[in-house]
Amino acid sequence: MNIKTILAEHQILETERLILRKFEMSDAPDLFEIWSNPDVTEGTGTNPDVQLDQSKDRIANYFIPEALIVWALENKLNGKMIGFVELHINGDQGELGWMLNQKFWGKGFAPEAASAIQELAFHNLNLNIVTASCNIENTKSSRVMEKLGLKKMANTWAFFHNSYHLSAYYAQTKEDYEANYE
Repeated sequence: MNIKTILAEHQILETERLILRKFEMSDAPDLFEIWSNPDVTEGTGTNPDVQLDQSKDRIANYFIPEALIVWALENKLNGKMIGFVELHINGDQGELGWMLNQKFWGKGFAPEAASAIQELAFHNLNLNIVTASCNIENTKSSRVMEKLGLKKMANTWAFFHNSYHLSAYYAQTKEDYEANYE
């Protein structure tokens, strides 16, 4: 079975507190709440949204077309879309990314969602390496990566917001993942 077929079969995933699902246009107000916050978008290379229509465009132009590799995070408690997780695949490697509503930072939602995608990457997609990176000052995301068992490999320079910023680069092999979780 090819990767796209496997991803299509895993468009809805569940964790203890989250439903990972495709984005819908009705998620725009929740996405705007996330993407309009400069504290959230600071390390992303994009400017905060200032109008709801920008978040609608983001859903229509990115999240829906990329539905096989991006999951909206729906809080089971109240049905609110509180963020997203994504997995960009290149050969036998996957790059994890996430963004979360600031109100839900520090509550374990990011590692909970990312670990579901990490399991998909290694067990279902049979990827050999999963990576993730963040602005070096984003200690919260660094902690998520460490909770997932990813190891810091290097600091690299990334260009966004018209200047270079130091990014922390993390990685984990399938072998290390299996040793940690079996």
